[in-house]
Amino acid sequence: MSRTIEVPVTLIKKLSKATRAFQELEDELEDFLLLSDPEFLAKMRRSRANHLAGKTRSMDDLKKELCIE
Repeated sequence: MSRTIEVPVTLIKKLSKATRAFQELEDELEDFLLLSDPEFLAKMRRSRANHLAGKTRSMDDLKKELCIE
């Protein structure tokens, strides 16, 4: 026997707004933590320098190296 529960639209809207706010908080917290990590920043700087110097690999080579596909 199934039952239906009616939920007010205002409650659904509040839940949706809270979910979006939590997702934004999660994103901002992740950014903060990454930007506070010296090892991560150093790795990103090295990667950027390699990219600018043309030291890149093709996607096919990367997939082979990682055994993808």
